[in-house]
Amino acid sequence: MGRPALLAAGAVLVLSGCSGMGLGPTSPSEAALACPKVNIVRDLQEVTVFRPGGKDLTDLESRAALTDFTGSCDYTSSGVTVNVNVYLVAERGPALQGSTAKYQYFVALAQPDDTLVSKAYFDTDVTFVPGQPRAGTREELTPKIPLPKDANAKDWKIYLGFQLTPEQLNFNRTQVKK
Repeated sequence: MGRPALLAAGAVLVLSGCSGMGLGPTSPSEAALACPKVNIVRDLQEVTVFRPGGKDLTDLESRAALTDFTGSCDYTSSGVTVNVNVYLVAERGPALQGSTAKYQYFVALAQPDDTLVSKAYFDTDVTFVPGQPRAGTREELTPKIPLPKDANAKDWKIYLGFQLTPEQLNFNRTQVKK
């Protein structure tokens, strides 16, 4: 999958409420309790991994993109649990040794005023089948938002992205400009 295809597949998606996806509450009283907004951070939706010291295509080990997510919410008396499935697609590069690429991504939770409440890191492996240049995985996450009874999580935010090195972030930003 070429970079334009990865970018198109990994376009920033905003879940503005689970009810809009048909995953939310069904009654009018439940409809007022919507899901938080889920965002894949644009500069952090892709990661490109080069072998140490490498910077060109022959040094490419792999690249991956967070391409999509689905979700739903479960409200309880102690808050809301957001059930999120994150989809990651990876492409094998010519410099990858072995059949597995490793990536680290994060899930951050922010209050309505964008104050960061928590950030959790997750490692995932993508294994490439011999002869197949692409592979993917689905990550199942369940961030919890502690809220008083009858409070609404609709203005809270969940941010998803790869945990990048400064060099990887700079690479992403220069690729967007091209």
